[in-house]
Amino acid sequence: MDIQAMLAKGFDRSLAGLDIVRVGNGHAEARLFVSESVQNFFGKLHGGAIATLVDDVGTFAIMSADHFRRPGVTTDLHVSCMNAGLSGESVLIKANVVSCGLKVAFAEVTLTSESRGVAIARGQMTKLLGSAPADKAQNGGAP
Repeated sequence: MDIQAMLAKGFDRSLAGLDIVRVGNGHAEARLFVSESVQNFFGKLHGGAIATLVDDVGTFAIMSADHFRRPGVTTDLHVSCMNAGLSGESVLIKANVVSCGLKVAFAEVTLTSESRGVAIARGQMTKLLGSAPADKAQNGGAP
């Protein structure tokens, strides 16, 4: 799983500066500095950036739990924003897999202000993982 390569392409590039702290065993943790590139008109962490963080960091947690390391396709994404992410602060993003089956996985994600210790947002996601790759399934799932 090459997370940096995934973040370098497409829309995910909008999260430039996302620091992946750790990924493994159904958990992922990352940190993002609230710079101008992820702020809304009011200088706060943009809701679109929050949703993308939930989707991306949740995906990394799911990939670490899935036997085949599949990124899947997000079929459901729910985000609740509780507090603003302030300009210049560091936000900690933690994702945990709730369930990872053969075809579907679920994760919960929290965003917290590191300096203020308040929850900024919480999200839940559902991923359709699809079928196991035929060549890997025949080899007992060896990556």
